[in-house]
Amino acid sequence: MKLRSTILTILFMIISSAIVAQVNISGTVIDNDSHDIIEFANIALLKQDSTFVAGASSDTNGLFAFNGIPTGDYILSATFVGYGKRYVPVNHIEKDTDLGNIALKSSDIALKDVTVTANAVIQKPDRKVIIPSDAQIKASNSGITLLRNLQLSRIIVNPLDNTIGLPGGDAVQLRVNGVEVTVAEVVAIQPEDIIRIEYHDDPGMRYGNVGAVIDYITRRRESGGNVSANLANAPYGLGWGENFLSAKVNHKKSEFGINAYWSRRSIDWTRENEETFVFPDMTLVRTEEGQPTTFKDNRLNVALNYSLNETDKYMFNATLRNNYQKMPNQYSDRNSIIYSSDNDNNPLSISDHSTWRSYSPSLDLYYQRHLKNDQLLIFNVVGTYIDSKSTRLYQERRNDILNTDIYSSVLGDKYSLIAEGIYEKSFKTGKFSAGLKHTQSYTSNTYDGNVSTDVGLNFAETYGYAEFQFKKNKFNYSLGLGVMRNYNSQGDNHNEKYIFRPTVRISYNINDNAYIRYNGYISGYSPSLSDLNNVEQEIDSLQIQRGNPNLQTVWYYTHTLTGGYNKGIFGAEFFMRYSYDHKPIMEQITFEDGKFVRTNINQKGFHRLYSEATFKLKPFGEYLTLTLAPGFNRYISYGEDFTHTYGYWRIRGSAMFNYKKWSFTAEAWTRWNNFWGETMDRGERLHTIMVGYSDESRLFGLEKVKWSLNAGMFNPFSKSYTQGSRNYSALAPNKSLVYTDNLKQILVINFTINFNFGRQYKAGNKRLNNDDTDAGIMSGSKK
Repeated sequence: MKLRSTILTILFMIISSAIVAQVNISGTVIDNDSHDIIEFANIALLKQDSTFVAGASSDTNGLFAFNGIPTGDYILSATFVGYGKRYVPVNHIEKDTDLGNIALKSSDIALKDVTVTANAVIQKPDRKVIIPSDAQIKASNSGITLLRNLQLSRIIVNPLDNTIGLPGGDAVQLRVNGVEVTVAEVVAIQPEDIIRIEYHDDPGMRYGNVGAVIDYITRRRESGGNVSANLANAPYGLGWGENFLSAKVNHKKSEFGINAYWSRRSIDWTRENEETFVFPDMTLVRTEEGQPTTFKDNRLNVALNYSLNETDKYMFNATLRNNYQKMPNQYSDRNSIIYSSDNDNNPLSISDHSTWRSYSPSLDLYYQRHLKNDQLLIFNVVGTYIDSKSTRLYQERRNDILNTDIYSSVLGDKYSLIAEGIYEKSFKTGKFSAGLKHTQSYTSNTYDGNVSTDVGLNFAETYGYAEFQFKKNKFNYSLGLGVMRNYNSQGDNHNEKYIFRPTVRISYNINDNAYIRYNGYISGYSPSLSDLNNVEQEIDSLQIQRGNPNLQTVWYYTHTLTGGYNKGIFGAEFFMRYSYDHKPIMEQITFEDGKFVRTNINQKGFHRLYSEATFKLKPFGEYLTLTLAPGFNRYISYGEDFTHTYGYWRIRGSAMFNYKKWSFTAEAWTRWNNFWGETMDRGERLHTIMVGYSDESRLFGLEKVKWSLNAGMFNPFSKSYTQGSRNYSALAPNKSLVYTDNLKQILVINFTINFNFGRQYKAGNKRLNNDDTDAGIMSGSKK
């Protein structure tokens, strides 16, 4: 008995000492200059002889922890791309210890020395975090081309105009360090300044109704500046160009910037239509044979920016923007011959010519304030004025005799104010956020020509939300509730509606290589200002376009399921979304007094199913990336007097090869068709090849200058570039084909140059950007 008692006492002492000897070590990784948290930093705990003990990475709040570590003396190592490595002595650890803030310093040298051999993809509850590889960065000349090289699932980068979209046409919101920006500002980003890209493929309430958010996390500068230019033009007289220019200068706490974007188009389009008109006593078929008709579009957008930043305290930002657009020949222009079934031997000659001009200055004022205990306040006010003018002249002739003469001119003035405030509070296990946004606008349009009238429209929208994100066990949850109020008035007519917007997101990381996520929410959208007017305009001799001031706000619900697997050279992801719109705004065609009247009304309902799978293979590491993405869409449209179903398969693929300073890209995708109401729109079918060379030089005594020269061809194997549509109306169905030879086998030369001067730093991040671009003018022309 005494021996047993002695053994038990010794075992108890050993176990007790072992328990006492194990401690927890934690801390927070931050930026040395801005004190912003650094997510996904690599943390290693080493013995005094540099023997590895344990490893971890900082979470979304910059926190890391080592649990069950024996007492003793250690060295902690912290690293992240774009920062210098830091070693922190951890001596005499005998109890749980919080090391506090571990500050890393931004370093040009550190970024040069770090080579990421394979892009890392970190799956978070609400987004993907992508760290580009060194090969991908070297093969890119802007933030746009880097995004194209990353080949993110569902993200489509159009090589013709640099637009970024999703299958089905949903919008993609672009941000830099949390700030909403334009494509021009993304083009101006130097790829080597990009630390990571955060891809919100299923955005939360904070981002509204956008389909996805791409956030570039970059390094910023404290003094000196940056100048960049990206020039892409088609030679041999083809009117196509996308040109960007950006410059920034920093002085102490201030930053001054200018950003300019110039786009030009001059393309000849040919239209062929077949329209059927079902009268009460007869059916009329009109076949249109079009002639090449010029489309011209020039856009010049300029933004001046000033920001004042006190690290970890406040940031003030003021941006003055001016967007100018002039279209002397709109896309809807056409010169055609129409053969009618009632008079086939004596065709009509038609001319349809429209113009558009808009001038839109805006002032964006932003203020951000950091409070104690990880709290943040953000305020944003944007005032916008839109001065616009549109004209249309439509004429029909038979035997050189003018039968139909329709002219309209619309002068528009719109004033809008957008104000938003957001509060955020971070916790160790989650985050709480709440926001309130109000939009107020007044639109005054003067219609002249065949119809003369003045239209004044007041519009207001208020949206408030609260959202809480937290983690429990292996699951991550996000719960939110929002309320939206819409109001519009025009003369004696006014509409008001409230919509509750709950949302829930649940994600589960199966293991380090696989995840699955569900998201469901209810939301709504308002009618466009152009649809709400009470104006009636003639389209042609048989049709009328009529506004509808009684349109109601639409609410809809959405369910999304996503998942993925990524390991080694193979990756796969799937996306499936079902949406239902209740009383959607769709076109209705009626027959009144010998004319077919087209107007938008609230129809019954609309179902849509989007699905896509993305397969990625890297057989030779980062030298070669092969991507294949098949998808299927299904639509069911319910109207007051129609029911339509439509489904189609699509596929896109790419091959990207990078070697040293050379790059080669080939992309192709089938049409992305869309269905809404009674109309199916045929999307574009594109394929491209591009060869590029990038290098660094010292020019004019400046620091490192990076330049690149790329040559490529759009649609090298196509005979023509086509789009089209088909309407299934019972009263006025039609088929339309639009094509051009200008966009086949287009040779494009792209030259970029980027150079820096001065030192680097990390600035405070602006989190919001609001903009208003809807002029609210109804057009009678065909699209």
